[in-house]
Amino acid sequence: MIDSNRYAVHSADVVIIGGGVIGCAIAYYLSQQAVGRVLLIERRLIAEGNTTRAAALLTRARAKTCLMPLVRETYQVIAELEDQLGETLGLRRVGSLHVAASPATKYELNELVEVARQAGLEAYWVAPQDAEAMAPWLELDHGAWAAYMPEDAFIDPYVLTHAYARAAQHNGAIIWQTTAVTDILRSGQQIVGVNTELGFVASPIVIDAAGVWAGLLAQQIDCPLPMAPVRSHYWITTSQNGLFHREQPIVILPDARAYTRPEGTGLLFGLREEHVVSVDPRLLSADMNELVLNDDRQGWGTLIDGAPALLPFFPALERLEIAHYIVGLSTYTPDGIFVLGGLPGLKGFLAATGCSGAGIAASGGIGLALAQLATDQPCSFDLEPYRIDRFGLIDPLSEEFRWRCAYTRSKKTSG
Repeated sequence: MIDSNRYAVHSADVVIIGGGVIGCAIAYYLSQQAVGRVLLIERRLIAEGNTTRAAALLTRARAKTCLMPLVRETYQVIAELEDQLGETLGLRRVGSLHVAASPATKYELNELVEVARQAGLEAYWVAPQDAEAMAPWLELDHGAWAAYMPEDAFIDPYVLTHAYARAAQHNGAIIWQTTAVTDILRSGQQIVGVNTELGFVASPIVIDAAGVWAGLLAQQIDCPLPMAPVRSHYWITTSQNGLFHREQPIVILPDARAYTRPEGTGLLFGLREEHVVSVDPRLLSADMNELVLNDDRQGWGTLIDGAPALLPFFPALERLEIAHYIVGLSTYTPDGIFVLGGLPGLKGFLAATGCSGAGIAASGGIGLALAQLATDQPCSFDLEPYRIDRFGLIDPLSEEFRWRCAYTRSKKTSG
């Protein structure tokens, strides 16, 4: 991807900060509108930060049902992007297998199946032995429940993000890479633009999609965003003949606080640790490759702590080698729901963050919603659950608030 001339633009009709999947999705949807000059600014390279570290599960049925229309839009836009770009984006429609062993998780799974069916999604119960045939590494006792949702998929987040970006550029959007936004600027109750390493860019609308740094930028204009960066990580096993294959379903194991999906000829699996690491964004380096969150740099502590709950479902784990460990940061909120929209009384500022582990899956819906907000169009989604000010007065940089966000991450059991 070739940057547009970074020295030719000193104003824009809309500035988007952040070149992850959310920022690029917003740029794509805005580029389809008659809004004039759309400028996306990324301080490193497109999809170089946390986006590319995501497991990118596109599960459609959600316990938080407000997320489902956003995910549905992502599936629709993937097909649209493939048509526009004339290429496949490699969406892997392997379906998802949800397993429940305890009374509590069985209740939740039954509720999720009902949610799926009421939304018109395919969801059906499978016997434990049939679930084991779908995922040969999986071991279930006869009392376990399993539900299969064949329409679910996963995708390479790097590929999806670049598809958004290339389609946006094709439609006239301008993208600056390797350019840092240092400040968002306001005059009274109106946003007036941003300062960058290349100087001031005037704009009446600024969309903050800067991921884990979004809150720091918003603090400059007295807009506390209710989210915090917390650690997300997963492991990828070596290949094993017959045990893993590319067409295995996504598997969600809430009793083990775990999820899996195929990754080449190996298995990608993630664990939600009980004591999640939260990070003060003021201490983060721009280089995510130098990310150090605590002394457990390779995630072995989390893996050892989580193994007793996972091994009954995945007994082969004891003899497998780990080929890769991937660690990154997600932005979590106290209720596990995104932060989307503006702050009442401040004109021209919009935020898109707090994605709580579902940013790839919901990227299409978020992109469409923010583009509609920026252009004063009726929104296709009910954004009331995502309000910036829904928690009242907060200090998002305080240890107490960051703990609330980390606690929400620790309790997540869905995909």
